[in-house]
Amino acid sequence: MKLSISPYLSRKIHGVNILWFNNSNEYILLNDLNNSLLSSFIKSKDFSEFYTSINLLDSFSNKLSKKLYSEFNQLLNSLQSTPSQTNSPELTESSSTNFTTTFYNFNNFIIKVCYQSKSGKKIIHPQFSFLEDTNPNLKADCTFYIKNNTTDFQLFKNRTHLGTYPQSEYHLLQGKFAMELLCSLTSSHETEWLGTFHASTISNNKEAVMLVGESGKGKSTLATILMANGYNLIADDFTPIMAKTQKIHHYPSAISMKKGSFHVLESLSDKITFSDNTLSNIKKGDIKYVVPINTVEKPISCKKIILVAYNPHAKTSIKEISAEEVLNILIPDSWISPEPENAECFLNWLEKCEFYKLTYHDSEEVISEFNTILEK
Repeated sequence: MKLSISPYLSRKIHGVNILWFNNSNEYILLNDLNNSLLSSFIKSKDFSEFYTSINLLDSFSNKLSKKLYSEFNQLLNSLQSTPSQTNSPELTESSSTNFTTTFYNFNNFIIKVCYQSKSGKKIIHPQFSFLEDTNPNLKADCTFYIKNNTTDFQLFKNRTHLGTYPQSEYHLLQGKFAMELLCSLTSSHETEWLGTFHASTISNNKEAVMLVGESGKGKSTLATILMANGYNLIADDFTPIMAKTQKIHHYPSAISMKKGSFHVLESLSDKITFSDNTLSNIKKGDIKYVVPINTVEKPISCKKIILVAYNPHAKTSIKEISAEEVLNILIPDSWISPEPENAECFLNWLEKCEFYKLTYHDSEEVISEFNTILEK
């Protein structure tokens, strides 16, 4: 039996088998047949035993059996890799000169960010420019430094090195900054979080709804429409859930809207304001940032996850779908805690969730659909 490459957690949730591998912090989703085949591979000591076992499930040729055996072997071994460790550079007094400094006021919690270059500021500042505070007497509760050279960004928090990120993958810098900002604002540690999800989340002050979808499918647009019509914005694109409570916390960034959604912004111009002018972004094209309208509420439960698909030619509709369809999009794009107890909390939370797909194009219709789904 191949215990050394077996998943640490395995659970069937809403009809899909979810396996978690703790060394690599990777999740895979399998249907019942593939899960049974993988289980046979793990339990068998060699190919002969595997071949005998899977042919009790169904009829498999010798050639196909060998292919399955090889693919399972490659898959499970690839899921055993551990993140590489890198040396942590120091931020000395001499190396922290020539920075431009910006203060941000988060409900009287002051964050100071020191940018070494315009390119570093462009990655972080637009999301929080509406919170910039120019009071010359401010004292920082926490200080971040963003250094860069020709290839990489380096992030420091109170002079402690947090990571080095290729400039071509600046989203990694954004993600780490967001996590450390969250921890500062909530007096918490990264190990206390179940995960931070690539999702926008709104609420009616009673329950939260998580909006997921591939980039460009309209989840931030929908969050803006709902926010402009009375819903509370909890988070845009970065939804944090605390492990112990399995509740979502507020994350105070602006909503980033891509050029394809600018026509929607025009129709909401009397209800929303912008935090920054249109910015050129290498990967996402032109972006506008919408100031969030929200009442910072207590952490809130979320048991509904909606896969969002904007389609200008389709009728607005919402229907229940399989968990697998949603999770195949949500999990790969999110950060989920590598702590075993938090991974188990994640699966516990998923068991309580309902999964839907929303297709929309009309703002009034989609608001009506949301009002209906939150009444269920």
